[in-house]
Amino acid sequence: MVTRSIIRFDFERDVRIADAMASRLKPYVYENELYGLMPNDYPKLTLGGLLMRLHRLKALSNLLTPKQNELRQQAQAKHDEILRDWRVAYEGKIKREFQARLVSLNGLLDECNGNPERCAENYPLLAETRVMTAALAEEAEALNIFSTDMKNGLGAVDNKMHRFTEHGSFIWDERLHSAYPDKKFWYLYVK
Repeated sequence: MVTRSIIRFDFERDVRIADAMASRLKPYVYENELYGLMPNDYPKLTLGGLLMRLHRLKALSNLLTPKQNELRQQAQAKHDEILRDWRVAYEGKIKREFQARLVSLNGLLDECNGNPERCAENYPLLAETRVMTAALAEEAEALNIFSTDMKNGLGAVDNKMHRFTEHGSFIWDERLHSAYPDKKFWYLYVK
């Protein structure tokens, strides 16, 4: 069964979401809530969601308008300021969200065992969660807090994902392709 993405990509919306998330990082990083409130129909605020967006918007900055690039840079600066000023709280959020994402991924993969069709339907959500987990892992490595347990947990998830996938074409909007090379983001190139 071929996995089709249900994720529609809109550069303007992604930039606005990244800017809104970055603007709300304080007090989010030191509050207990893992999924912060956001306006309108935006996704919940998480560091994984913000880091995922900052990564791809930077990688695709040549496709953004000057105003979009300005907002992207402002969002990055707000993120960097919070990391500098609230590092301990920020690191705690990274660790908590990483574990929550692993639990979510494992739950989605467990559903795949008994229902391959449902697995294919849910795969775009699973893939997006895995991309956010990759962003969290990369940030944890940069902060020198990526533990052996985190690495092993991610490896176990990837082993499960390999059982339900085989190499295929890029499942997201083709414009995102260059932000997600297939060697590193193999789970976006599957069927």
